[in-house]
Amino acid sequence: MAKVHIVGAGPAGSVAAISAVRNGFDVIVSEEHPSAGIPENCSGLFSKDGLDSLKDFMDYRKFVINPITGADIYVLDEKLSIEKKFPVGFVCDRAAMDQALALKAEEEGAAINYGERINGRFHSDNIIGADGPLSSVARHFGFRNISRYAATLRATADFRCEDPHKVQVFLSNSLFPGFFGWVIPHNEHTAEIGLGVSFPHNVSAAWHKLLRLKKITQTSKPAGHVIPLKTRRRTARRIGKKNVLLAGDAAGQVKSTTGGGVIFGANCAALAGIYATRPLRYELGWRLRFGSDLAMHKVIHSYVSSLSDGTLASLGKRLKKLDCDGYLSSYGHMDRPMKMIRPEMVTHFLKNIAGGA
Repeated sequence: MAKVHIVGAGPAGSVAAISAVRNGFDVIVSEEHPSAGIPENCSGLFSKDGLDSLKDFMDYRKFVINPITGADIYVLDEKLSIEKKFPVGFVCDRAAMDQALALKAEEEGAAINYGERINGRFHSDNIIGADGPLSSVARHFGFRNISRYAATLRATADFRCEDPHKVQVFLSNSLFPGFFGWVIPHNEHTAEIGLGVSFPHNVSAAWHKLLRLKKITQTSKPAGHVIPLKTRRRTARRIGKKNVLLAGDAAGQVKSTTGGGVIFGANCAALAGIYATRPLRYELGWRLRFGSDLAMHKVIHSYVSSLSDGTLASLGKRLKKLDCDGYLSSYGHMDRPMKMIRPEMVTHFLKNIAGGA
């Protein structure tokens, strides 16, 4: 039985482990922290469709804190309201979810070594690096660096939400250059407040701007995280006798528009578990299934982050005039933007252009 060594027991690492065990591999996982899910670096907001895509690995319903039915996107002073009649996303307990995935991997036969930091001494010639955006596996094996990152800060605060089931997003390249600010409600009185800026902008300065914008005077201690905003040009290689695959944040399999990486990363990690001894097959497989959507996220992010606030404000007005929020309310998708490109798009925008003439 071939052995696979997975570095990292976050969602990508645990899903890769479960997938590899199910495909006949003997799996060992190295996790540098004493437990999965700690520290909790990322927001717990996920699309319902994305969570459903991982149903073979976990029952996410156990970890739901709050259902989300829409979003208010503030493009400077213009508000685009996206509303659904049913939940399209869920805020989940990330720490509990990560821990449950790791426990599932152990129950299915993977061995997890907690408190084990890997510095070049691997347990197998088949290696999956699921060790985050600054992956030591990627550095060790000479993978080209990810060229663009965002720095984020997030904290919980007492916050009265007008609609506790709608997320708020704030776009401004003077306040949050290269990324955005957000409010994710947990209930009627508590929310996660967060923001990101692209490197090398100052995330601490942006944090204070967000607190002033939302008139927040006190939060929990902010937690910081680094998010890749581009995928690596290559995520798998055969190096001598070693097969090396990268999955999740280590591969940059992240939505550039939002920084969300669990859904794409875990789905790609499931493929890594299948093709742990076939790096080229893994590379081709995940790019065919998810590459076009990740590329579209990157195009949207690159365009929006390049605009001045004046141009961004004009764009917001044009989108509102075209009833873009109405279209997104009907056909929007949190993860797969390619699904939004459909014949109804042409009809919708032509109707609104004609109506505004």
